[in-house]
Amino acid sequence: MNEWKDFNIKNLVISKQLVAYWFVLVLGLIAIAAKYKYNGLVFGFDYGIYQQDGKYYTYMTLDFINNDPKQSAQSVINWYASHSYKGNIFQISDLISKDSQVYQLTYHRVLYSLLSVPFVYLFGIPGMIVVPAISFLCLLLLVQKISNNYNLVYVGVCICIILSTSPTVIRWMIWNGTDALLAGLFSYVALLLFNLHIKPDQKIFQLFLLIFLTTATRFSLFFWVAIAIIIYFKQKKFLALMIVLISSLCSLPALFSSVGISILPAEENQTILEKISKIPLSFIKVVSIDIAQLAVLDRLFLIYLAVGLFISVRYLKNVASQYFIAVLLAGYLLGAINGILGVNFRYQMPAIPFCAWSILASWPLIQNWLKTHSFLRPHIKV
Repeated sequence: MNEWKDFNIKNLVISKQLVAYWFVLVLGLIAIAAKYKYNGLVFGFDYGIYQQDGKYYTYMTLDFINNDPKQSAQSVINWYASHSYKGNIFQISDLISKDSQVYQLTYHRVLYSLLSVPFVYLFGIPGMIVVPAISFLCLLLLVQKISNNYNLVYVGVCICIILSTSPTVIRWMIWNGTDALLAGLFSYVALLLFNLHIKPDQKIFQLFLLIFLTTATRFSLFFWVAIAIIIYFKQKKFLALMIVLISSLCSLPALFSSVGISILPAEENQTILEKISKIPLSFIKVVSIDIAQLAVLDRLFLIYLAVGLFISVRYLKNVASQYFIAVLLAGYLLGAINGILGVNFRYQMPAIPFCAWSILASWPLIQNWLKTHSFLRPHIKV
């Protein structure tokens, strides 16, 4: 009798989790369709699906297909003239000149363009949105997977609702750029790290593969060093050193090609040492402006991040909290080095799944605290 009862309970839990997956998937598809239908400028910010930086990846994808730089560049120019809202007028030389600074920053970011080749071949330039859309769905489903692992199905659903209705998340997840793919890959990194701390020495090869994939998507060295630092202090020193070594080797093309031009590029007349000395001030500016923008444009997402950060600081001994703080700081350090203000949490997108993990991992502790300190409980005098 008890075995039959346990069997029914197990089936009920599985059914509840499956319903949550389907709900989150449908929610994500609705968000994607809404973004595809309704996009444009908001307070002067580009919330379109074909943004300025995306023209380089679109050109790269078309050139993989056509093997004709001028034809590919002209196709991008024609498309952007009628489908983009900002920075939609440019020249062929802006895309194919190997002497341009942008080329030095993007030529090694090949994964997004390579993955987009079959979709662009089938659907044309709109196919550039397929990989970001899939990445967005992966982000939601993997967050839900982590929540199911903690048996916090409804908490995960609430987090996914916040993410799928966030203008900030949708802005950077549904456009022809690398941010969505990077966030999707780091969502899987969060899941692997969750498994790593439950079953030591598992999933190591997948972790190394993800280092290669993320660095082929966008410069990710800071994120991996941040993750390695946490792993190092969790008595997995060899694994941490291997992560730093592999991520450093994979990042060499980016470091050699752009180290001089990517550090505070607006301060082009100053030496590298002078630029480095200004990074702390740049860090403060980037964080302050991000908070101000989110307070105006996306309050619910700002609350989500603030709650995640508060919980992480409150329960700092929790490994998920440590990962979230480390990855978030790595993202802001990257933003401070770039020195580009007002990009609305773009460089910190990989921190989103770690924020969810931190909240989920600390949820039982939060519940216990609420039970202990509830204002609804009568005061008991001994």
